[in-house]
Amino acid sequence: MASKERIFIDKTEIVCGIVMGTSATRVNIRASDITEITFSATEVKKLLKKEIKEMLTIKVKSQQYPYVITKEKMDEKYWESYKSGLRTFCKNNRITFNDFTSAPAPQAQAAGK
Repeated sequence: MASKERIFIDKTEIVCGIVMGTSATRVNIRASDITEITFSATEVKKLLKKEIKEMLTIKVKSQQYPYVITKEKMDEKYWESYKSGLRTFCKNNRITFNDFTSAPAPQAQAAGK
């Protein structure tokens, strides 16, 4: 069976499967082009309800808009390995790494008051 991973991390580059509209493509991003990698949460509308999903944002020097990968059902078993692998990648290549998903959710803080 083929691998379902969408992010492959090498020493000097990242290969990502990016979905743009109805098509998907693989993108090679060199470490020298990356300025920042961020994991955060976002609210997504799904039919009649809103859902909070994690997302990965990769900011690149040559582009105005970053690459964004949202955590989907197929990413469940790989997502934590993406985080740890990208954390190491950023440390080795001196890239800014932010993980805002480890902080408590705003709803949890508001409910505690």
